[in-house]
Amino acid sequence: EPSTSAFPSSTPSSEPSLLPSAFPSSTCEGKIDDMEGKVDSIERKIDDVEEKMARKMNDMEGKIDAMEEKMTGKMNELEAMLNELLAFVMSTPAPTVSTPVPSATPTDPPSICADKTGSWTIGASTSRPWCRVAARQSDTLDFCNRKNLGDDCPVTCGKCS
Repeated sequence: EPSTSAFPSSTPSSEPSLLPSAFPSSTCEGKIDDMEGKVDSIERKIDDVEEKMARKMNDMEGKIDAMEEKMTGKMNELEAMLNELLAFVMSTPAPTVSTPVPSATPTDPPSICADKTGSWTIGASTSRPWCRVAARQSDTLDFCNRKNLGDDCPVTCGKCS
């Protein structure tokens, strides 16, 4: 009895097979070759992307190294400035308190003559230790008068008797 299957059997048949005419091997091989070419193209693109990423990573690492060096330099500069500031603060004499002189009238409160410590603002200016700023001026008394520091910095401004 003849085979009714659409696929070739292992025994020769007098009927022609439908497979070779429906799927020519040359067409399949061409498609496989085309797919292999596309896979090769994709692999090359992946290699190109990996190379570009490696270059960018190297560039970024170089930039990070440069930034680390720059930040280290800035930290060293800040440390030096802080050491200078500390040395200045340590070398600045502490405000003195004068001993009150007994007054003729016992009802007057004793006066303590001492400069204000710390920082404060005058008008819209930046908060500063104004008594120390005044003490560093070439004309301290003029500076005290311009900034009205007599009450806050009586020692520095020469208001203590």
